Amino acid sequence: MRNQTGPTLGLLVSAASVLAFAPSVAAVEGEEAKTESIGPWEIEATYKADNFDRCTISRKLDDDVVVTFVRKGEGLTLLLTSPNWKLESGKQYPVTMKLGPRNFDMEVAAEASSVSTEIGDDKFASGLRAASALDVVAAGATIRVPLDKSGAALDRLEECVAKNERAVETNPFVAPARRP
Repeated sequence: MRNQTGPTLGLLVSAASVLAFAPSVAAVEGEEAKTESIGPWEIEATYKADNFDRCTISRKLDDDVVVTFVRKGEGLTLLLTSPNWKLESGKQYPVTMKLGPRNFDMEVAAEASSVSTEIGDDKFASGLRAASALDVVAAGATIRVPLDKSGAALDRLEECVAKNERAVETNPFVAPARRP
């Protein structure tokens, strides 16, 4: 199955450059973030100037690779970042994502030290909750992402977006609670 690319790709590449994972996404000027943890996953809600922007779950792997799932509204994006990578910005790299016995052929959009792809396939998204690991097979190496507690973390990611998007709807005269 091929992942579709199109106008949203530019947004993903922009999101990847903003999310080039430093010690805290809140380090970006004008952003405020609140975090909590579920197992190895850190959940974060990020606001820009009192407006909800996104929720993320992330974990650090060996070799300084950070795996992040970004949820903005209905869209889910997988972002892999490493300060050790030297990638060609704007290039599309083919990968195979392996979740147990299932394989998904995709392309990831590159920035200098990160790649991202939109997760639009429901089978792939549900596989993230059930599988014990995600293998990202690229031309030069395979990145193994342990998915322990991922079901609970992805559920909490959904709750984070729902809570923070509704915060403004409940009382527009009070600043949102800003909680992951």
